[in-house]
Amino acid sequence: MFVLLRLCCATLSAYIFVLYLPLPPYLLFRLSQLLGLYSEMQLVQYDRPEFDGLGFDVRVTIAALWILTWALLELRGFRRVGQPTPKLLTHLRYGPIAVMILSIVTIVATDLFLIQYSRWQLVSWIYSDAPVTEGPSFELHNNDRGWCGNGRSATRYYLYADTPAAYIDDPDPAVRARALQASIFVYDWVNQPGDGPSITALKKATTDSDPAVRFIAAKYSRELLR
Repeated sequence: MFVLLRLCCATLSAYIFVLYLPLPPYLLFRLSQLLGLYSEMQLVQYDRPEFDGLGFDVRVTIAALWILTWALLELRGFRRVGQPTPKLLTHLRYGPIAVMILSIVTIVATDLFLIQYSRWQLVSWIYSDAPVTEGPSFELHNNDRGWCGNGRSATRYYLYADTPAAYIDDPDPAVRARALQASIFVYDWVNQPGDGPSITALKKATTDSDPAVRFIAAKYSRELLR
C-alpha cells in the first residue's frame, strides 16, 4: 500500500518537475533568435513545432529517468531496513509536490496581503490632502494572471470597488470628492458595466450638497450614466 502511494507521489513529482522544466532545445532556439544566427526565412522553416516535438521527447525521457531512479532507490531501501532514508529518495518522492504546495500558499498569502495593502492605499489617499480635482495615480495589485485584459479589469473592479464607495457619505465634502475620484479610478473602464459600487457612488454624487462633488460627478455622469 505504501509502495503504491510512493509510486503515485513520485509520478506526480516527476510530472510537476518536467512540466515547469526550462527545456534546453527551446532555450537554444530563443538564443539563436537573439544572436541572429538564422535568417528570417530559416526561422520560419525551423520554428516552434520542431522544437516542441523535441521538447516532448526530452520531458518523457527525464520523467522516465526520474521514476527509474526512484524505483532503484526504493529497492535499495528495502535491503537497508532501519537505516535513514536517503535525501535524494525523499526528494524524488515528495520534493516537487512540497515546492508546489509551498508556492501556492505563498502566492495566495502574498496576494491577500497586497490586496489589503492596496485597499489601505485607497483609504489613505481618500483621507489625505490630495487635490480633489485629481484622481489617484498609484498601482493597485491585481491577482488575475490571465492573458485577457477584460478579465483583469473586471477583477480589479471586483476587488476594489467597495472600498472607496464606502466613503461617499462621509460628512467631509473633500473626503466625498476624493472617494468619488477613487471610485472612478477603480471602475472597470474596459467592460464598462452599468452597475456596481462605483456607479452607485456616482449617482449619489450627482445630487451631493457640495458643488465640488457635483462638478466631479458631472464629468463622468454623461458617459457612465447614459
